[in-house]
Amino acid sequence: MVCGGAGIIELLDSQCPFCNGTGEHSNAAEAYIKSHICQCVFLDRVKCPLCGKKCHHDTPNKPKIELSL
Repeated sequence: MVCGGAGIIELLDSQCPFCNGTGEHSNAAEAYIKSHICQCVFLDRVKCPLCGKKCHHDTPNKPKIELSL
């Protein structure tokens, strides 16, 4: 889920620690994606490179906090 099956995290240009470079689905990666911190600060501040969704921040350097009940 984190590397999209590539086995490499392009943002860091390194082997994916969730699948050990195999590109296989893991529960750890799934849990991480559900609660990850937006990584848009590393690129364009518009889209998160991990999940591909619109930026999770309301303003630069101030991430929104999501509470699950």
